[in-house]
Amino acid sequence: MTYQKEMDRVCGMWIEKSTTPFTSQYHGETYYFCAKECKEQFDQNPEYYMKGFEGRKP
Repeated sequence: MTYQKEMDRVCGMWIEKSTTPFTSQYHGETYYFCAKECKEQFDQNPEYYMKGFEGRKP
């Protein structure tokens, strides 16, 4: 089984993409979150959370 992780852009926690129910769409991409609160913060101002995450890997 292959695991794919992505960083929660709000809190910085690494998330297993296949197990989190908290996702948002922005500019045709899916973003993953550890909790409902992080998803809601992102949804309020996604552009703010896009800065500084380029190139980060688990």
